[in-house]
Amino acid sequence: MTNTMPIKAKVMIGTVAVASLCSLAFGVANHALPAWPQLALLMIAAVLTSRLKVKLPGMTSTMSGNLPVILLGVMQLGLLGSLLVAVTAAIAQSFASSTKMKPVQMLFNTCTLMNACGLAYFVYHSRLLTMHASGPALSLVAAAVAYFVANTAPVAGIIGLTEASNPVAIWHKVFLWSLPNYVIGAGLTALASLFTSVAGVATLGTLLVVLFGVYKSYKMYVGQAEQLTPKAMTMAAGQ
Repeated sequence: MTNTMPIKAKVMIGTVAVASLCSLAFGVANHALPAWPQLALLMIAAVLTSRLKVKLPGMTSTMSGNLPVILLGVMQLGLLGSLLVAVTAAIAQSFASSTKMKPVQMLFNTCTLMNACGLAYFVYHSRLLTMHASGPALSLVAAAVAYFVANTAPVAGIIGLTEASNPVAIWHKVFLWSLPNYVIGAGLTALASLFTSVAGVATLGTLLVVLFGVYKSYKMYVGQAEQLTPKAMTMAAGQ
């Protein structure tokens, strides 16, 4: 942590780190050995999809295409296995960044992703949801929503604290730009889980191809939006 970082930001980073350690400790204490071939496949897929990054317009944050892989881990692995997939995704995201990330940034991103994954896991496996008539579908939607909030809210908060801006306004921007990505990701996860209860090579391969197509389309759309924004501002100024 740097000396120039606000105290509130340091406290927030520490809180996020402690919460992730609690999730990890719970996963280790109550772990069931995951199917190692499946865990290895999901970790490889997490590395590949985490490199599909799109920078959000007008912001320093990015979003990756690893949500379906992490949700598959939540659905098919235990908590410890899910967290291992999340850690793999977070590290891959950090190294895929166009700018060199500081250790404190890598720590915060990794811990945030672990917390989001842990919360999604507990929500998905909640008895309250599994007892419902549409249990699996409802559980997946609830897990995706929990993951979305737990992943985006801390990022918006730390950006607001370090850049002296409004965290709510930042989160609103993140919400508008990244929500379609989460909806698509949850939908792809549901489709992948229908074909097999255990994500195999063929299922993950197909998922990666679809995710790459979504990534290219989203990147093109964001690029066009960034080009149109200055033009719109210029036209508004001339009126």
